[in-house]
Amino acid sequence: MTIPARRIARVVISGEWISVLDGTFEVVEMEFVDEEGNPKHPPLEQYAYSFKTENRDDYYGPLSAITLIKLKDVVEGG
Repeated sequence: MTIPARRIARVVISGEWISVLDGTFEVVEMEFVDEEGNPKHPPLEQYAYSFKTENRDDYYGPLSAITLIKLKDVVEGG
């Protein structure tokens, strides 16, 4: 199964639906860095989500925390 990231409209995290700002959902490698951008730990070898909400709040967390994804509808040829 493939999930088109650009079409993700809402996700469920910890039982709560959260709206995703259009086109902002990304899958990234999880890493914590200091003020200079240096890693604060060895590689975690874990993927994370990253997106903005409609209020422009930044959300990050382990990809495994997302339990449901709602895609926006796409109208073909329109």
